[in-house]
Amino acid sequence: MKTFDLKAFKRNGGHVHFIGCAGAGTQPLASIFLDLGFPCSGSDLLETKQTEELRSRGMEVHRGHRAKNLPPAGIPLLVVHTSAAGEENPELLEARRRGIPVMRRGEALAHLGTLFPHTIAVAGSHGKTSVTSLIAHTLKMLGRAPGYLIGGNVTTWESSGTAGGGKVFVTEVDESDSTNALFHAEIAVVTNVEDDHSWSVGGVGPLFASFVSFAEKADCLIYVPGTRTDDLFRSVSKKTLLVPESNRADLSFPAHWGGFQRQNARTAFTAVREFCGECVTEDEIAAAIRSFPGVERRMSVRFDNGNFRIVEDYAHHPTELRASLEALKETNPGRRLVVIFQPHRFARLKQYFTEFAELLSEQNTPIVIPPVFAAWTDKSELDSHALAERIGENAYAWDGSWNEIAGKTASLLQQGDLIAVIGAGDVKEIIPPLSVLLKQRNSESISREAAQ
Repeated sequence: MKTFDLKAFKRNGGHVHFIGCAGAGTQPLASIFLDLGFPCSGSDLLETKQTEELRSRGMEVHRGHRAKNLPPAGIPLLVVHTSAAGEENPELLEARRRGIPVMRRGEALAHLGTLFPHTIAVAGSHGKTSVTSLIAHTLKMLGRAPGYLIGGNVTTWESSGTAGGGKVFVTEVDESDSTNALFHAEIAVVTNVEDDHSWSVGGVGPLFASFVSFAEKADCLIYVPGTRTDDLFRSVSKKTLLVPESNRADLSFPAHWGGFQRQNARTAFTAVREFCGECVTEDEIAAAIRSFPGVERRMSVRFDNGNFRIVEDYAHHPTELRASLEALKETNPGRRLVVIFQPHRFARLKQYFTEFAELLSEQNTPIVIPPVFAAWTDKSELDSHALAERIGENAYAWDGSWNEIAGKTASLLQQGDLIAVIGAGDVKEIIPPLSVLLKQRNSESISREAAQ
């Protein structure tokens, strides 16, 4: 990590400019810098709710990327950019021409952590957003006023990023660009480690090494035991705690929590108990965890008319997908499960093509595969049609608008079906038109029954 004194930078009137300021990780980061009194500006390609929220805080936000968006020369300036900003981004080019310090979002986050006396950082291939949210929620309920940065939207929360009371900071850290290795946490939490994102950091070796570096930098490491995490962290020299298979937080779980949600709760419980020590009881921690409202797009019920039910989940890796399907079956017994699964990025589909196909072919119920959510990547020889063909006769790969795909999907549905909308891309856009069609079907069924 570059040497950079953020405290001195602030004292000298330093200004922070965010390229891609509306991103899921960048927008809450900008909000925290604003909370801490830093003058900020930014740019993004689109006008969104996130850009409007930043403007409402007094931040100057430009639409589009241009060199002139940067504040004028003469003031201390730091430029923070998302991974989506390529090397030819005109604002990056201008910053480098001027000799302005430039940081990736995750590197700026690591420097931000130095401004808080206490930090809890969560890494992991799966579940880090949920665990981070659970820890932040629990500390809120216990009166600790934590600052936090969440890479998702917690139900009922107004913001995914805040400085809180300025004493405690809870954040997730990102392995997709290895910036997790830069964060020095008082308590480091690792939910699991897989080879996801290995293609973006130079291979499996560098990816796994970033987790080890993250663990070694921390004062205390907490992780979920498993073959890979045990191997990686066996030689970590810091205080190490394992997340137990059960604890007091298991009591009275909400009925809709599946197995992986219970694991996330146990992980958060372990972290909060370690952080708070004897100041609070285990019963108080458990009660706070059970009041967690949930993270949007994580087992979120989007439609239920007493007949059809639509549940959305963010799973986009084979391990996550399997856990999601198992939880859906566990918490919705007696319903036929129809899956709408959108592959997330061609690189991930290529990496796990066989695993996705084998897992989905086990369902023996309709599987709808919308077009791959490509994000910033190019097309690949392996697409949704190739995946559906490998899955077999129960799979349908459909192109077209979300209205068109919803109409075709509705034709597959039977009374009482549970429809799982799964993926980390824009697959959620199918929910509104599909919900309308299911409402219409329900009304038509009621009318027929009344006429008989």
